[in-house]
Amino acid sequence: MRAATRRQVIGIGGLLTIAGVAALLFSPRALLESLEALAARPLLFAPALVGLYLLRPFLLWPVTSIAVLLGYLYGPAAGLGLALAGAALTAMPPYLLGRYVQSDFGLFGYVGSTGDQFFDTVGHTRGVIAARFSPIPGDPISYTSGLSGVPIAPFLTGTVLGEVPWAFVAVIGGASMRTLRLSAFSVTPELLVALAGLSALILAGPLYRRVASESTEL
Repeated sequence: MRAATRRQVIGIGGLLTIAGVAALLFSPRALLESLEALAARPLLFAPALVGLYLLRPFLLWPVTSIAVLLGYLYGPAAGLGLALAGAALTAMPPYLLGRYVQSDFGLFGYVGSTGDQFFDTVGHTRGVIAARFSPIPGDPISYTSGLSGVPIAPFLTGTVLGEVPWAFVAVIGGASMRTLRLSAFSVTPELLVALAGLSALILAGPLYRRVASESTEL
């Protein structure tokens, strides 16, 4: 057990080191400005956008940074559709990595079993939606979903629905800009509190039934 935990912690440390080095080497502003310059060339822009979404989890960037660019380039309607599709795409690498390293032992075993209990109680889709609404960073949710064995269909459905408010705010923020300025976009504390409250409401029913059931058994 301890050996498994040690190996897993070393693996996580290595992944974070690689991500940290990549984040230092690649500036979000520079890459997004380069992507902006390709917008007039769809045959180059589309694969570059897909590649950026796939690499983003390993660059430690928030997914909203790309949504701001899409809102700036394409406006609210098309930008929101692209941002939600991108949110589903960028969630896949950490989710699949979590599925690949699933284990009954060590830290991964603990996270997987805890997540499994959570999703068994509230449901897979509902659990992913509530987690996405909460202020928890998106990538840990994807890793945990993979480690917990959440099927891919409810994972993607929950991800798209749960990312709607974040993508909407980012895309609207980007669409309102005269020039692309990532530093001008920020998530307000009021939005964080509102979505955290909504997340709690989504989970309240299943968690109450679980507690009531356990109390009855006692």
